[in-house]
Amino acid sequence: MTLEDLKLQKRWVCWRREAVKGKETKVPYQPNGKHAMTNNHATWHTHAECAAVSPLVGVMLGNGIVGVDFDKCCDAFEGKFTPASREMVIALDSYGEYSPNGFGAHVLLVADMPGDGKAIVRPGPDFKQIEIKGAGYYFTFSGRHLSKTPHDPMPRQDQLTALCARVLAQPSGKPGVIVISGNEDEKFRKLMAGDFSDYGGDLSRADMALVSFLKRRHNSDVFKIDEAWMASPLYRDKLDRTDYRSMTILKVLKGEPVIFDTEEPIDDDSPREFLVETLVKDRDGWFPKGEVSLIGGSSGTGKTSWSIPLLEKVRKGETVYGHTTTPRDYRVILHDRSRKGTLATLKMLGLPKESIERCIRLTTTQQQRVPAEIMSELMERHPSVECWFIEGLDMWLPNIYDMKNVATLIDSLQRLALLYDAAIVATVGSPKMKSKEGKYSGRDSLFGSVALGRKAETVVLFGFHDSEDSNSVIVCEVKVRCGAPEKFYLAWGEHGLQPTTKPEATPSGPKAKPTEAHPLKKRIFERFNAGDRIEFSDDLGVSKGTFYTWLEKAESVGIVERRGVKYIIPTAHGVVVNSTQ
Repeated sequence: MTLEDLKLQKRWVCWRREAVKGKETKVPYQPNGKHAMTNNHATWHTHAECAAVSPLVGVMLGNGIVGVDFDKCCDAFEGKFTPASREMVIALDSYGEYSPNGFGAHVLLVADMPGDGKAIVRPGPDFKQIEIKGAGYYFTFSGRHLSKTPHDPMPRQDQLTALCARVLAQPSGKPGVIVISGNEDEKFRKLMAGDFSDYGGDLSRADMALVSFLKRRHNSDVFKIDEAWMASPLYRDKLDRTDYRSMTILKVLKGEPVIFDTEEPIDDDSPREFLVETLVKDRDGWFPKGEVSLIGGSSGTGKTSWSIPLLEKVRKGETVYGHTTTPRDYRVILHDRSRKGTLATLKMLGLPKESIERCIRLTTTQQQRVPAEIMSELMERHPSVECWFIEGLDMWLPNIYDMKNVATLIDSLQRLALLYDAAIVATVGSPKMKSKEGKYSGRDSLFGSVALGRKAETVVLFGFHDSEDSNSVIVCEVKVRCGAPEKFYLAWGEHGLQPTTKPEATPSGPKAKPTEAHPLKKRIFERFNAGDRIEFSDDLGVSKGTFYTWLEKAESVGIVERRGVKYIIPTAHGVVVNSTQ
C-alpha cells in the first residue's frame, strides 16, 4: 500500500487542541466542523477533504493499519534521536515521520495488533513513552517524512510482533519520566566535580543531564536552576548565551530527551514549502516554512501595510504578484506598535475583522523575555498556524549591532520554525536613505548587524525610488536564496500600497510634490477644517514618525501651514473636506 493509496481511503479526520476535563487533548473533527468518532466510519473522510479545511489532519488506525508513537524521543532541528528510539524506528522499516511538534515520531505500518489487539503504552527506555495502537485510535499526521524510512506504509507484521514483545517485557513504570541509566546521585556528583566522561566529551549532552538533575533538586524553579548551572563546573563562554540556557531549560522542563544519539541523524526529507510559490521550477519561492525571513525598511515605507494584506491573501489561497499560494493561517506578534494603532491601519487597508483577531500584542513582561521562549509558547498553543509575523523584531533585541547576539537569536527562531514546520517572518528597520546614497546595499542594508541579512532566507527590502520626482513611489525588492530577485513599484492609494509603474527620472525641472497622493492627506482634510490645528491620533493609520514626516513635507509645498510648533489647515484652502487631489 502506498501513502497515496492510504490518503484516498475514508479514514482521515481533522483535529484541534482543546481542554477536556482540564487536560489538553487533540480532539478529532470532521471537515464540516462536527466531531469525528473513532468507532464511526461515517465520520471519516479522505485526506484531501480534511486537508482542504485544516492543516491539522489525522489518520484513523485499524483495518490493517497500526501506528507506533515515540513520544519525546527526538529533536527535528538536529534530526537526532535517542539511541533506543532510533534503533526501533529504523527496525520497523516502514513509513516514519516527525510528529507535529517536532519532538516525537510516528511510524505507520501494514499489520494487525498481535494478541488481544489492545493498545500498548509503556515508558521508553531512554525517551518519554511508546504507544502501539490499532482500531479505536487515530494518529496526528504531519507528512514530515524521515529519510531513513520507506516512503510508504509497509507490510511489517513480524517486526511489529517483535516490538510488542520487547515493549511488554519492560517494566510498566510511570510514563513521562526520562530514564537516565546508572546511579543519578553518582552521576550528579561526577558532573559537579567536573567529570564529563559519561557524555563522551559532549558538553551539550552534559548540560542537558545537569539541568535534568537540577530540575528535581530545585523543584523546577527556573531561576534556581539557571543560577546553579552558571555556578557549576560546566560554565564556559557558551553559557553566556541566554537563548542557549533558556532553550535547554525549557526542553528539560517540557520533558524532552536528555541524551541524544551521536550517530548520523534521521533527516526530514519532505519537499520544501513556501508561503508564496516560486514562478520558476527549481528556484526558491518566498518565505519558506522552517526558516526565518525578514522585511526591512525605514519607518513610513509601508512594511506592515504591505505584509498583512499579503498574509491575508495567503490565508485565502489567492494569487500574490502572479505567484500561487496554498491557504495557510497566520498570526501577527505586535512589539513596537499598539493594538489600537494596528486596528486603525487594518481599517485603512480595508481588511476584515478576522485580521485584527490574529494580532497578539506582547505584554511588557513578554517583551523583556527571550524571543524564542515566547514564540515557543505561542507556537505550541496555536499548532495550526503556519506563518508567524513579528512586527518590529529589532525592537525585541537587546543589542541590534552585536553580530553574535543577533546571529544567536535568529538561530533560536529558526530552530522553532523547523520544529513546528512554520515560517517566521519579521520586520526590521533600515536607514532612511536612497540606495545610491547608502553605505550598504542588498541584504546588508537591514538596520543593525549584517547577521540579519546573512541568516535570513527571504529578505524583502523597502525604500523610496531614486528618481528626484518620485519620493512617493516605493520600491519593494524580494530577494531569495536561490533565484533572481523580484522588484515591484508601489504607491499609496485609498487602501494602502498599490502596484504602480516605474517612474521616469526627470533630470531637471521643479521637484514633484511627494505629499499630494499620500492617503494621509485625505484623512487629515476629512478630519480638520480650515484654521484647525492638525494633531496626531492612532486612527489616522500611520505611526507618529510618518505623521510628522508628512507634515514637514506638506508644509514645504504649501499644503499645510506652520505657526510656531503647530501645523494648521491653511485658511486659503477653505473647508476642503473631501480633497483627494
